[in-house]
Amino acid sequence: MSLLLPWAAKWMVIALGLIFGSFTNVLVVRLPLGASIVSPRSRCPKCQAAIAWHDNLPVLSYLILRGKCRSCQKKISARYPIIELITALLFLAVFVKFGWSPLLIFRDWPFIVGLVAITFIDLEHRIIPDSLSLGGLALGLITSGAVPGLGLIHSISGAAL
Repeated sequence: MSLLLPWAAKWMVIALGLIFGSFTNVLVVRLPLGASIVSPRSRCPKCQAAIAWHDNLPVLSYLILRGKCRSCQKKISARYPIIELITALLFLAVFVKFGWSPLLIFRDWPFIVGLVAITFIDLEHRIIPDSLSLGGLALGLITSGAVPGLGLIHSISGAAL
């Protein structure tokens, strides 16, 4: 029984990583356009048809629909499942290395989402949105006291440099 729990936790982390990877796709697509990350619902990039919840399951829906929109049958970029998988694998790697902690949830995973979003936005648009870079800075400063040996003063001086 004890062997099942670590595997169950890892699968849960992978599932959370896929879900947050899906949200990372929203950031990658919408932030460079200055669009809301909350609404409207996800749409096909080609025909603009709203994507139903059952067609918006990370990676799984892409595989089931063979990388095509259900409405217009046009190809959907493989970037979407790639970002979801990268995010899930990074979530898992950090979890395996450091285990469960409040920092995992409130610092590490949001930092991963931000870095993956920055990477793909920069690759496509050659920009890094202020909301992500300044948000990461704020997150780092807020959580700096949780790291032994580092204090807010060290973090502020590092950020200033």
